[in-house]
Formats: sequence, structure tokens, C-alpha cells
Amino acid sequence: MRLTRKAAAFATLAVDTWENPLRHAPGRHLRNAAAIVRVRGSAAAGAGRAAERQRSLFTHARTKNTAGNIVLMAGAFETELLAALDADLVEIGLDVSSELAFDFAATSGYGRPDAIITVNGQRVVVEVKAAVTETDAEQLVQYASAFADPVLVVSRRIADGARRRFRAAGVGYLDGRGHLRLVVPGVFVDTDVEPMVGSGALSPPFEGEVAKEVAIAILNEPSVNHGPRSLARKIGRVPSAVAGVLDRLRSNDLLTSANEPMVPELFWALAGIWRRGRTPLANEPEPGRASQSKLLQLGLHEDVGWALADTLAAQAWGMPIVVSSNYPPDFYVPSIIALQRATAQLGRAEDPDSRACTVAVAPVPLVCRWREGELGTHWQVANHIVVALDIAQDESRGRELLDRWVPPEGIIRVW
Repeated sequence: MRLTRKAAAFATLAVDTWENPLRHAPGRHLRNAAAIVRVRGSAAAGAGRAAERQRSLFTHARTKNTAGNIVLMAGAFETELLAALDADLVEIGLDVSSELAFDFAATSGYGRPDAIITVNGQRVVVEVKAAVTETDAEQLVQYASAFADPVLVVSRRIADGARRRFRAAGVGYLDGRGHLRLVVPGVFVDTDVEPMVGSGALSPPFEGEVAKEVAIAILNEPSVNHGPRSLARKIGRVPSAVAGVLDRLRSNDLLTSANEPMVPELFWALAGIWRRGRTPLANEPEPGRASQSKLLQLGLHEDVGWALADTLAAQAWGMPIVVSSNYPPDFYVPSIIALQRATAQLGRAEDPDSRACTVAVAPVPLVCRWREGELGTHWQVANHIVVALDIAQDESRGRELLDRWVPPEGIIRVW
């Protein structure tokens, strides 16, 4: 049955639930056939279309379809993404019609897909994911290879590296941030679309110190399965506070449902709010003076203390930075008291260009606890994630330096 674009907005959707090797999600069955026309609608129009389709989806989800199949209620999240796909296919000029039944057994021995659509007579397998990391992309490419038909991944957020992997492997995708790519025989779509409109205002992801510390800890070990209790132990926080942060990060599409970081989005989102107020000092502390070391809370041989940061710390971690031998160091200090004592003892530099060093209260306490003492300097060096966040603040060279940095073995790039 052929439908007009207006009628397609209310196309019947058959929704079922099943277990799938990648996620639990509903399936949806559409038939599409048309030439590609690239059209962009307004955000308001996109929101209206999505809401209209959601109302239609929920109406059909409570009834039996004409073939007698039981249609189960889809979750609001899955419904939103499938409705967005439907809206975008219609908006770019595809005619959409419903297909109420198809043979799942014939699609793949690897597990049932989330949905099947046809585009100009070509069957396409659809997989729905909350968010897609680069690791997810590798798994999905492997999953796609099990199907004879092309695969299209639909998600609210697909990491940039994952998008590149999909393009290289010929896997289509709808990234909720505003891009649709689909390549099948006779059809080529690679165009911007309206970003998905959220259902409500999101809480800021990095409110409070705990949120920043959770993000640092996750980025420090991006391949670890992070739970609230294990994270709380690592950063010395209350599990309930950590759980709340994880919820906010997921709702802002910076974590997957398994608490895996969206890379590099989580890093750059944190870099966007990373701030340090430097105070230039006229003199540098002397690590060999025990009395000064205790007064200033240097903590060279203790669990908490000053952390070498920014340029010299980046050099210590092996970033390709060339500076003079007398380049002044930058430090994070553990408290406002340590900052005040350092200013009083070492003097404030009248001219920042003639400074001996700079000090700043650490953005979060974790910075002065997570330090590395074996990087070729007598100072304890800040964690590599913290140093990378410092370097990212340099708009002229930050990204270039991070792109060129080959981290030591065991460190995973997250920027």
C-alpha cells in the first residue's frame, strides 16, 4: 500500500519485544520507495512531526493490527528514536508504507534485528542504541556482517570515531545530533537532518565536584565497567552521589546505558567547563626544605599534595612540547589555605611574565590525590586526564598537541 507523505506520518507500526545480542529494543516494520530529495525542516517542525508520530505510535501500540499480530507497548525512548527515523525518511522525500509481518528467521542467525525497513525495494536492517561508542561501533560492524542486507544504526548520539568506522564499513546511521547516512543499491543519503528534540530540559552534567571527579575516573579507565559503588571507592565519594551523577551523564548522552564514556564527547564536554585561576608567584618552592614543604602542603611523599600541571606536566607525560629549561612550572594545590600560604611565603609576582611558577586551587580534590611520581621530575605530576584537560584549554594548539601525543602504554586516548 502506497502512502502520501502526510498519511505516512500515521503509518501503522508493528512493535514487538525480544532479546537481542546487543540490547532489548522494539522492532518496527516499514516499506519505503522513492527517489532521494535532500530537504531540511525547521527544529520546531521536526519537534511537531516527532510528537505527532509518537501519538500515532502509542495509539497503535495498544491495539491489534489487521494481520492479527499482538502489538506490544514500546518504551518511550525507543518510540522516540524510531519516530525520528520515520520523520527523517519522510522529510527527505521517501514514501513510507507499512509492512506488518516479515520472516525474522530469514534475516540472520546472529539474532533478531530491532526493525526492518525497505528503501526503494531494498531491505535494510535497523538497530536502535541509546548511544554508540567507538567500541560499540566495532561490535555493530561485526553484527552487520552477519546480515545479507545493509544495516542502519539509529542512536541519539554516535561518537565521531564510530561514525568514521561506520562509513568505512558501509554501515548506515542516524545520529540524533543531526546526520543521516544510508547507502543501498540505487539510493544514497548522506545529509544533515534536524537534531532530535529532547522531551524536557536536561540537568547540567557537571554540577558539583563529584560530577567532575566521576568523569575523570571514567575517562581514566574508559574500558572498565563502572558501577556507582566501585567508582565511589575510587574517588572517595558517597555511592548515592555517584549514582546521581551517572544518571545525569547518561541523560546528557555522555555515557552509554552501561556507563561507558562517549569518546571523545565526554572529554571535550568536561574540557569546556574546566577552569583554573592561576596566581603567579615570585619564587618557586624548594622541595628539600622540610619546614616549607609541610607549611605549603607540598606532599611530595604523602597521599595529597601539590600536582605539577599544564605545560611541564604535559612534557613529563611525553606530549610533543618544546620549552626552555627554565620554563616556570604550574601547580595545582590542595586547598585555599595552601594557596594563601604559598602567596605569603613565596610572594606574588608583579609581572606574570617574570613569574617563577603559578599556583591554582585544584578544580576538584581528586587532582591532588591522583598524582604520578615517576615521570622524570622531582614533582608529583597530575593524572594524564587532568593534564590533557589543561592542554585542551589552549585554543590555538591544544587539539593539535593532543592529536600528536602518543601516550605511554596502558593509556587509552579519550580526546
